[in-house]
Amino acid sequence: MIRLPHCALLLLASAVPSASALAVDLVPQDVVPPPPGLTTVQLSYSASVRGDLFREGKRQASDTRLDLDAVTLRIGRTFQWRQKPAYVRADVARGRIDPGGSLQSFDANSGIGDLNLMLAAWPYVDRDAERYVGIAAYLRLPTGTYDPRKTIGLNTNIGQNRLAGALQAGYGQRLVGPLAWMIAGDVAVFGDNDEYFGPNPQASTFRQRPIFSTQTALTYQFNPSASLGLSYFYNTGGETRLGQSDWHNRMDLHRYGVTAQIRLPIGRLTIEYGGDITTHSGLLEETRWAVRLGTVFR
Repeated sequence: MIRLPHCALLLLASAVPSASALAVDLVPQDVVPPPPGLTTVQLSYSASVRGDLFREGKRQASDTRLDLDAVTLRIGRTFQWRQKPAYVRADVARGRIDPGGSLQSFDANSGIGDLNLMLAAWPYVDRDAERYVGIAAYLRLPTGTYDPRKTIGLNTNIGQNRLAGALQAGYGQRLVGPLAWMIAGDVAVFGDNDEYFGPNPQASTFRQRPIFSTQTALTYQFNPSASLGLSYFYNTGGETRLGQSDWHNRMDLHRYGVTAQIRLPIGRLTIEYGGDITTHSGLLEETRWAVRLGTVFR
């Protein structure tokens, strides 16, 4: 086992993004409501490379690296709810976490992730002016692969052994010509994980405070089949606590993303690229990219 300071081990207890975050990032055009009566199927592959470890805004001396990748299947259905557009979906991923650098003594781990459910509705829709207000509720169920021994020093579990949920609201509108704008905010809350070691010799309870997030995006529509979006994300809060220790690891994270969407005969292809700009605590995400192919059935 590698020798890291106790404070660094405690920080790594929540450094893995799947351990601390509930993903509610939007693709820029997600705020536009879909027509009812459609079944949607999406298959995606995503990869992330995380490097330097930060604590209280300061880079730690250890040479950390963490590679994460996942294949995700998402199935959804659009419908009318009180004469307004609505959408329900479920998704699950198979992922892998591969430590490197000063973390290479930890074994890589793979498995099935937790089941994610989402229900969205649009209380305000003006298709003529292209203005929309949407709200969404997310629920993550602890159905994924989890082994408490995989939390010793570094959590490499794909499942997280706890409930999580989020509420989100977003607004989007066409600005001028092919340019559209979107803004959204959300709060994520987390249940406790009672089987977590971290740096402790015995398992204890891992707790986390709510995470507050905002995001905004500009999209340029080249033609009805192709668009390019630029997004900015900000996450704050999410302090963690292991057993009776003090609350620590406050999140203060700035991120960016670039999204290209192309409509193909077989469906919509989405390519995403991004990473962290600055982070207060945890592993800095150097690069993140994803390829998603979605199709619809009536």
